[in-house]
Parts: sequence; structure tokens; C-alpha cells
Amino acid sequence: MGSNRRNYYRILHVQPEAPGPVITASYRAMMSKLRLHPDLGGDTAGAALINEAYAVLRDPARRASYDRKLRAATVGSRNRAGAAKAPAAQPADVPGVCPFCRAIAAATIQANTRCHRCDSPLLAPPARPSGRNELFGRRAVPRMHRSDAVTLVEAWQRPIRAARLRDLSVTGISIITDHRIERQQVIRIIGPLFDILATVVGCRSVGQRVEVSGSLLKAIFAKQKGVVVSVRT
Repeated sequence: MGSNRRNYYRILHVQPEAPGPVITASYRAMMSKLRLHPDLGGDTAGAALINEAYAVLRDPARRASYDRKLRAATVGSRNRAGAAKAPAAQPADVPGVCPFCRAIAAATIQANTRCHRCDSPLLAPPARPSGRNELFGRRAVPRMHRSDAVTLVEAWQRPIRAARLRDLSVTGISIITDHRIERQQVIRIIGPLFDILATVVGCRSVGQRVEVSGSLLKAIFAKQKGVVVSVRT
């Protein structure tokens, strides 16, 4: 994979099994709707990396070669981890399945563990205070209000949509999108500092847009302490 070791699928916010049209739709959404193109205010280095990923994944031959190298790197990493017998940072109580694509999850979940099939995060967020659940319109803990552009994936192997973060806590998230989503649907929301799986707990109209609120299932935060949330481990 050359000097760039970042995952091209993760860069374009698509699953490794995504078909070509989904990859193209995601690329176009990132460059235009999410305004990541330099002409629209995006970062030049970030746009170059997105273009690099798209150039590889849009070409069947280059994508096949990249997939082989990616699989080899993944197997090598797992073998090294097994040999080192590194302890899990936050082990899961029991083996389970990925809430997003229903693939069998790893038996041991660490801070940055992702699903081997859809690349979704598998670590549960911090425990809710007093075991309370996130309810629509009733927050378990205070949220930090933000207005970042985010990407929304409503279901496994569905194309991404542009959305906007309304607010976020360690137990719940609220976004603004263009249509309603069914309650209990597991959705994936990817932002500048987080990758989250959430269960939809409600929707309500906000003018011509829709506010979708969700209860966090799994999450990876870019920083343990930052401007979005504070995560204690």
C-alpha cells in the first residue's frame, strides 16, 4: 500500500464490500455536499487523500490489488497481536455480533476495535448514569452542542448521506437530516472526531428538515478528552 497506510475504505466512509456506484456516491458527497473540496473550503491535504483513495477504489484492477495487500496486512497484524498476547484495554463481557452488519464480532473488544466486515466501531460507550437510557427529548447527561457536518449511513450497504450534528453526549446523539428514520433502526454516524453506532429513539420535524435522536450503542472517539465529549476510561 506504499507509504500511505491509511484505510481507503475508511477514508471514503464505505464498507469493504461496497459496489462501485456506492463508492462514487460517497466520494461525490464528501467533495460537494460535505464541502471537502479545496475550492469549497476543504483542506488540500485531506482532499488529496480522498482523491487518492477514490482513484484506487474506482479502478477494479487497482482495487483488487489493494484488497489483497489490505488482507495481508490485516492478517499480519492479527498474528503479531496474538503472538504478543497484549491484554485488552476494555474487554467485552461476552462475544457478540456487530449491531450494524450482524457479522460475528471479535471475542475481545479494545478501544479501537472495528468490525472486520463493515468497519464499524465495536466498543460500547461509557456506562449511562444510574443505568438510565437515552429518551427522545430527555437527556441522560448534558450534551455538547455542535454543528459539524457528518456522514450518515442508515443501514449496512446503503450509500452515505450528508447530515449535520445537533448535539452529542457519551450516551446520545442528535443529528439534522432530510428525512425520517424508523425507530429502533441502527445507524452509523461519522464525524470529524468520532465514529458512532446508535439506535434511533425518535424523529421530529424541524422546519423542512428532520431531527433524529439516537442512543449510543458503540463508539470510537478521536480524543479521550476534547471539544465534543469527555470520555473517562
